[in-house]
Amino acid sequence: MRQLHFDLLRLLDDRRGSHASRRARRYVLAQAAETLHGLGYGGLRARGFKGRHVDALVAEWRRQGLSDGTVKNRLAHLRWLARKIGKPGIVRKDNASYGIGPPCAT
Repeated sequence: MRQLHFDLLRLLDDRRGSHASRRARRYVLAQAAETLHGLGYGGLRARGFKGRHVDALVAEWRRQGLSDGTVKNRLAHLRWLARKIGKPGIVRKDNASYGIGPPCAT
């Protein structure tokens, strides 16, 4: 098991949220870890997660042709991770700054 994936699994032991939310979070973060490894970020640990990694993930997801909604959901899970590791600023708060659709009207 890769180091980042292992770190993420340890962070996911937090039993907050519904089973469906935790399962979705586990799936998306595992995918993100595998994608980062495939992009050449081997040996990355959760504490070393930075904004450039988020940018690389978003660029790869856009290259894959994922819908805006899918990318927004994945960014929500990355925001959870950023808060969990104590670096909430590494994922920008607005999706529009990543070029993902207009901001949601509330």
